[in-house]
Formats: sequence, structure tokens, C-alpha cells
Amino acid sequence: MSESQQQPVVSRTQRAVDYGSTIRTESHRQPSFVLVQSPRRYSKMSHSTLSSGHEAQDRLQRLEYFLNVLNQMCIGFVTIYMSYLTLRTGLAGTGLHAWLVTIGFSFFMAEGVMIHYGGNVLTNGYKRHTKTTIHWVLLTLGGGCGAAGALIKMIQKGFLLQSTHGKLGMTAFILCILAMSSGLSALFSQRLKRLITPLLNKTFHNFLGFACFVIALVTQFYGYQTGYFKSRSETDLQILMKCLTLISLVLSSYGPMKALYQKCVNISHQF
Repeated sequence: MSESQQQPVVSRTQRAVDYGSTIRTESHRQPSFVLVQSPRRYSKMSHSTLSSGHEAQDRLQRLEYFLNVLNQMCIGFVTIYMSYLTLRTGLAGTGLHAWLVTIGFSFFMAEGVMIHYGGNVLTNGYKRHTKTTIHWVLLTLGGGCGAAGALIKMIQKGFLLQSTHGKLGMTAFILCILAMSSGLSALFSQRLKRLITPLLNKTFHNFLGFACFVIALVTQFYGYQTGYFKSRSETDLQILMKCLTLISLVLSSYGPMKALYQKCVNISHQF
């Protein structure tokens, strides 16, 4: 090599890459360097922060499990006592009406609307497909028994219902028929997606089913003020049944309201 050529310049003070020429020319061109940046370092979350987040989530989950167990006890007590009361006095007329609406709305429908709820201790370990199947079975039984019980009373009264209990019962009957009909469309939502999107279809079904459940349990609450129940139970037991029914209504509504809210959020994102 010629003596005029020089060796490449290497900097030992900082990391650099030489993209320039180190050959001396008449203009004495100086070498150019590009600094190489060291990789960034990101701080990790402390173990205490992660553990505190998991502990808070575990506490919330345990609280949901406890409330669900409490709800199951309320549902069980109302169903067992009303079954005992109506079976003891005979399943005829008002007795058959009271028994059918209790097991239909307060038991089957209450359990059915909570199937997909993550805090349900009875179905938490099941797969979604299994939960959906149980949901359909329970709500079909609940809707059928509840609608039949309401229809018996409406026929008995000649569809002339003047009391608050009667008017709410007719409303629950209508909503039950609509909810069961919309359930069929939700079942075949993929085939009907040209007419309505599956999300809107299922959201509409959830709304009707939840509205039916709320109206039905409010009707059950006013049913404890009727002459049939007052003449067969003490005042303290009437108050207890009202409280248990309201507790069951509130605790059973948490899961469906949470799912309905999430669907509404998804709809708002689409449109």
C-alpha cells in the first residue's frame, strides 16, 4: 500500500462508526463519525405493586363469590317456602298461579340470567358452550312456567287486572313472550346477520330478558301483599319474603347489567 494512505481512525473515548474517508487529500478531509446511542433502559414495576394489584382483585372476586352464595340462599328460601305453602294448600287456582310464577321467575329465570356471570359459584368452572346450553334450558323452563302462571291468573280475572300486582304481572307476561321470541332470533343470529348484526340482535334479547326479570320480581314483591299470601302467613314472614326477593333482584341483576353495559360499549365503538 502507498504511504500516503492512512489507517482508519478508531476512537477509544466513545462508541462510534466511521462512515467517512480517512485518506488524506489536498483538502485534508476530516473523518466524520456517527454516534451510536446506547439502548434505552426501562424500569420494571416493583413486586409490591404487582402483588397489591393481585390482592385487590382477589378480594373483589371473593366478595362477588360471597354475594353470589348469599343470593343463592335467598333464591332457595323463597322457592322452597312458596313451594311448601302452595303444595300444602293445594295447586289449584291462585295456588297454582303462585307456584308457577315463583319457580318460573324467581328460580329458573334468576338462575338463568346469572349463568354467564363470572362470579357465579355454580357455573364458574364450565365452558362457555356449556353455560349457553344451561342458559337456554333454564330460561325456557322459567319463561314457560312464568308465562303459564301469569296466564292462569289473567284468565281467572277475565284479563281485567286493576291492582298494581296484576298490571305488573301482565307486563311481565308480555315481556316474557317478547324475550323468548327474541331469544330464537339471537340463537340464529349468524343466519340473520344480513338483516341485523349479531351484536345488536343479542343486545336486544338481553335487554328484553333483563327487563322481564326485573318486572317479574317486582310483581312477586307486590304479590306478598295480596289476600292469598296474607291469609296464609304471618306479618313478619311477609316482611322477610319481601326483603329476600329484593335482595335476590339486586344481586341477580349485577351480572346481566355488567354484560349489557359491555355490549352497549361495543355498539358505540362500531357506530
